[in-house]
Amino acid sequence: MEFIPIITEDGTISLYNFSVKDVYHSKIGAYTEALQKYTIPSGLLEFVKHNNEVKILDVCFGLGYNSKVAVSEILKINPECKITINAIEIDPKVLALSCILFDGINNQFLEQTFFEAISKHINVGAILDEYIKDVHKYSPNIDELLPEGYKSIEVLEIKEKLHNIYYQTISSRNTRNREASPVNSLLTINFFIDDARSAIKLINGLNEKSNNTLKEYSHIKSGFCHPDFIFHDPFTPSKAPILWTVDFFRELYRLLDENGNLTTYSSAAPVRTGLIEAGFFIGRTEPIGKKTSGTIAYKKSELLKNFLTEKEKGILETNAGIPYYDENFYSTSEEILKNRELMQKTSGRVSSSKFYKNVMNY
Repeated sequence: MEFIPIITEDGTISLYNFSVKDVYHSKIGAYTEALQKYTIPSGLLEFVKHNNEVKILDVCFGLGYNSKVAVSEILKINPECKITINAIEIDPKVLALSCILFDGINNQFLEQTFFEAISKHINVGAILDEYIKDVHKYSPNIDELLPEGYKSIEVLEIKEKLHNIYYQTISSRNTRNREASPVNSLLTINFFIDDARSAIKLINGLNEKSNNTLKEYSHIKSGFCHPDFIFHDPFTPSKAPILWTVDFFRELYRLLDENGNLTTYSSAAPVRTGLIEAGFFIGRTEPIGKKTSGTIAYKKSELLKNFLTEKEKGILETNAGIPYYDENFYSTSEEILKNRELMQKTSGRVSSSKFYKNVMNY
């Protein structure tokens, strides 16, 4: 088993991933993080006040909080808005769990629409049945692994809750009368279940009408036009740098609409310098749940509103600001980290610790 459900501070469910040794969401709450770190700071809600169509690329869909919260908030402001969600997620098990775990939204039609979109790609029932059988195998010492602020769930409770939630969900969906839903007519959801590096190159290929032999995606070619907003939400860069490289950011830059933006929770120096090297102009988003800010990136400098502080700019010039690289899109996290370490040793840049010491003494 690769992950286990855990509880965040706002009561919504997240996951702890054993292989990456990381959590899927901030301890402040999966729902709260989606709202405060993506939906609001991206400017999405202001955008839909003046536009009746919006396109969002969700990189690392996970349990779907970022997309679901965004859609829920959009429809509160502009019920007539046409929404396209293009989502990338590598793990079918996580997608299956996203169909049944508590997300704090409680929108029946919205949940049904996401469930149906996911069910086109995977057998949700079979995956969940297998997962429920294996839950008891996870480490009994989960509390020792969790960062402060998260709560574990007892094994039997997990099994019972997943079993009950799943069968209640499936039962209600199978017996519910198929009423016409405004969400169903306005919301289009496309999934790529793949390594995001492969998926993003494929999406760019679809946009550019290049030759591609993946017939299963031919019916959604028109849906993968340039997004207005990119929600970038992979695991922590220092643990899983694969999707934080200059090379990956260049693909996102190619895909993004000229007036669009990319939003991420990370303020890490190699992430910000990587975005800059890829062509973006970057700013900060307000911190929530921790002292550090997030990052917002645009293609046009004139769209920037919240600029980096002088201290944030300065750290980018230090050894810590050496970005991650993955030129051929097949390096492992270990290889990417090792390559960066070698670059740092020969960069001649001042260390981040020395920089901070100088700032403190200034």
